Amino acid sequence: ETAEETGLAKLDFPFGDAHQDTLAYAGGKVARYFLAETEKSDIELPVSAELGRPEHHEWRWVSFDEAEELLPPRLGVVLDWARRQLA
Repeated sequence: ETAEETGLAKLDFPFGDAHQDTLAYAGGKVARYFLAETEKSDIELPVSAELGRPEHHEWRWVSFDEAEELLPPRLGVVLDWARRQLA
């Protein structure tokens, strides 16, 4: 999924299979997040064959505080979990 949406194919997972699920949204969907590292700094937003456009319109690296301002409330549990893991 990450490679499909960002072009990031070479990832390291220093926390292994540890993950955090989102709160349910959009009719009960739940997304699962993992912590990963990459040496790549240039992110691509490839065009989805299904949509005919990229799945996302922008990306950026941000601090935890900036992420807290940008992310929707349902991702708060994921951000809090990531902050604790990386502390």
